[in-house]
Amino acid sequence: MNRHHLSLGADYALRMIRVFTDLFDGDMDRALVFIAAAQAGTEHLREQADYVELISGEFFPDEMRRPVSVSALARSLGIPVETTRRHVVKLASTGFAQRTASGGVIVTSEILAREEIRQAGLLNLGAMEALIDGLTRTPANR
Repeated sequence: MNRHHLSLGADYALRMIRVFTDLFDGDMDRALVFIAAAQAGTEHLREQADYVELISGEFFPDEMRRPVSVSALARSLGIPVETTRRHVVKLASTGFAQRTASGGVIVTSEILAREEIRQAGLLNLGAMEALIDGLTRTPANR
């Protein structure tokens, strides 16, 4: 069962990487910086008691989002700060992220509502559903 689960997980990860890499002109590092910045901005909300109610809407309200520092993004991804900074600059210049006055990075609900992000999200949802389906179909004795 473990090899089967690992295979399903790898299939999902590769599909997700492809979807988001395509979104950023083949640049996997930029895609990862974008995903990490989007996740980091709302990570603190997972600990709230009303988290399930909060995620029932389309997006978390922007006033609940927190910017993340470039160095924190770099640490979370295990890539150099300068490389991360260059990707953040490119993301901001193309409208996929915003810089804050303090130098932080934030991905707003307006950015997440962009059509190309919505399409990537739908493709990712399909990949996630395939993963879940594969996991639930795994025989108990395999």
